[in-house]
Parts: sequence; C-alpha cells; structure tokens
Amino acid sequence: MNNDSSFGYIRSMMRTATSRGWMACAINMRGQGGVELTTPRAYNAGFTGDLRGVILQLEKRLVRSTTTERRSGRRRSDTRGNANENKNKNENENDATKSANPTNPDNNNDGYDDDDDVIHQGGPIFLLGYSLGANIITKYLGEESLHGTLPKCIAGGAAMGNPLHIHSGSIAFPWNMVLAAGIKRSILQNYKTLKQFREPGYQTAVKKALMSPTIAQLDDTFSRYLIRNEGKPPYEMKLGYDGGGEEYWRDASSHRYVAHVSVPLLKISAQDDFLVFGQFAKKLNYCLENPNVIVVKTRCGGHLGWQESPPPSPSGNCDNKGRGLFGGSGSWSDVAVADFIEALLQIREEDREEKKKKKRMMERVVGGYYHDVDDGGDDDESTTIRNEGHALNNSYSPRQPKILSRL
Repeated sequence: MNNDSSFGYIRSMMRTATSRGWMACAINMRGQGGVELTTPRAYNAGFTGDLRGVILQLEKRLVRSTTTERRSGRRRSDTRGNANENKNKNENENDATKSANPTNPDNNNDGYDDDDDVIHQGGPIFLLGYSLGANIITKYLGEESLHGTLPKCIAGGAAMGNPLHIHSGSIAFPWNMVLAAGIKRSILQNYKTLKQFREPGYQTAVKKALMSPTIAQLDDTFSRYLIRNEGKPPYEMKLGYDGGGEEYWRDASSHRYVAHVSVPLLKISAQDDFLVFGQFAKKLNYCLENPNVIVVKTRCGGHLGWQESPPPSPSGNCDNKGRGLFGGSGSWSDVAVADFIEALLQIREEDREEKKKKKRMMERVVGGYYHDVDDGGDDDESTTIRNEGHALNNSYSPRQPKILSRL
C-alpha cells in the first residue's frame, strides 16, 4: 500500500528475475512512484482495471516484437541459395504459407495459432504482487479465470503477504493509524488533481478523509467515490460503493475469487506477519479448495520480510561473489518465487513437447480410431493399436494437478 517500484523488495525481486535472463516490469499504481495522477480516481484494493490494461498492452508488445523477428527471419531465409532459381518457388511458398499457416505474422491474428500449440509469443507473463498488490493480482486472476477470459500469455503468479480478506476495521492500533497516515500523504501529494473534481460531496469527502484517524474510518468516508469494476466481462468501470466501507471491503477481498484461479499460483505468508496473517489464516480454506494454488507458511518473515544472509564460505571469508558472514543480504522469497517460475517454465516446455507428440499421433486417428494398415501383420496387433487410439483420444486432459505435484 502506497509503495512503488523504487522500494527495496521490488528492486530485489527484479534483480533476481533479470539475473535469470527474464524481463522484469514493475507497475506504479495511480498517483504512486512519481507518476502524476491525471484522474480524480486513485487506485484501491478492489479495482483490477489498471492491471488488466497493463497486461493487455504487454501482450500486444510481446506479439509485435516476435512478429517483427519472424518477418526479418523470413527475409533472411529468402536470400539463401540460388536467387534466380528459387525466386518464384519461394514467392509461391510464402503466399501459400500466408493462407495455410495460422502462425504467420501477416495473417493478422495477433500471433496465435488455431490449435493453441503456441500459447504465447515473446514469452509467458507471470504476475507477482506484494500485500495489497497480491490481493489485486489474485482478484484479477480469479475474475478472468472464472469467465474464461484470462489472456493466453498469463502462465502463473505469486502473491506475497496477501490478506485474502480485506477489512480495515480488523487492523489493530497503531497500524490502523500508520496506514491511514500513508493514504493521507498520497492524497496530499495528488491534491492538485483531486481538488479539480467537482462531483457533489467529493471535496467534502476528501477533507473528511484527511481528518480520519484510522484507515477504517478513511475507507468508509471515501468508499462512495472509489473507482471499481464489474466482476464479469467486459469488466466495465463503475464508481462508488453505496454501502460504504463494508461493501468496498467485501468487493475487494480476493478470497472470493481465489478458488477460480486456473493457472499455478504461489502464496507465501509469514506466521509472524502482524498485519495480514490473521485475516489470511481465516480464509485459508478458500486457497486449499483450488488444486492450482500452493500455500507456503513460514515461521518468520514479518510483513514482506524474509531477509537472509548467505552462509559463510568454508574458510570463513567472503567467497568470490562477495558473499560471506557479513555480506550479501538477500531475500529468501525472491529465490523461492524465481524457482517456482523456473519450474513452471520447464514443465510448460515438457508439456508442449508432449502435446506435439500427441498431435502427431492423433493425425493418424479418424473418429477416435487409427487407420488399419494391411501390412501382413496379425489382426490382434491391429486391434490393439485401434483400442489404444480410442483411449488416447478420450483420456487426454489438462495437467494442472500434475504440474503442482511435480513442483
């Protein structure tokens, strides 16, 4: 809450990701991280529209980047060999490929093929959220998965310190006042924009929010002017919670959506997290109902802590990487999340190879049975092949539970 991409735990996770050869992108929410607020609506715990827009933009950029690479690669291949002899042949092949190959970039299908073999272009996207951000990504994944609209580029996620159940009234002193102070600071930083909004009662609500001592009172005061979205396609934007804080907290709580998440999701929470673990533990059963969700509880770590120092080298001195008894503090959670993503990438690649193998086998099947080939073999062997083909055609199913059992 009120944090941005300049904070240490965000930068640490991004370093871990880039060190493994991945692209890392951090989102600064409305009015945070030095990003000027250009609308009278700030971010909140229940609005997933901004995250949805960012993901759609990233998906388009990845597809565009891959499409450009394919075009340049095809041009390079066309210049090989005897140009005079192969010119007409290559042109004919390219024209045929444009109409027959669904993954051809000139087909204007955003780079996806019809049989879903290429699930993503330019790399899958994994979502990682901390605290309030963890709640937002969990809610987003649940909304999209429930209605079958989750973009193909989303391959999984991780939620760190997610409260699951949002209710500001449950936050004890002094943290209820500390969190309220952070929101007030954000309001003052963006007051230049907020004061331009003339909706009846809005300016009065802003002043009352600034005078509210606790975050529960602040939420209840300002909830009628918060931005929100429908929980079903096309996820239309709406304004305000007429029911006040209670309606806002209920709509924002991600435990109502976590059971619908259709991609692998890692949730890590520390038992000594004074801020969210109590709420998390009460709604843990919603996570356990979903085979796609892995829950990790640690004995310590506090709220988004999990700092660790690497063990010293056998000599007691720093090793060649500068790590030693007093050097190189890092985050256990960074490595845990990165290992989770790496395992998913490996399993996805194995599944793609298996799917290609299955596709080649199924090309020989018509109506669930293999073609009989009269090669002089006995009838028993032919019958066995047909039965195997029928079983293969009817037993294949997604491997999500198997993915989690292999992690």
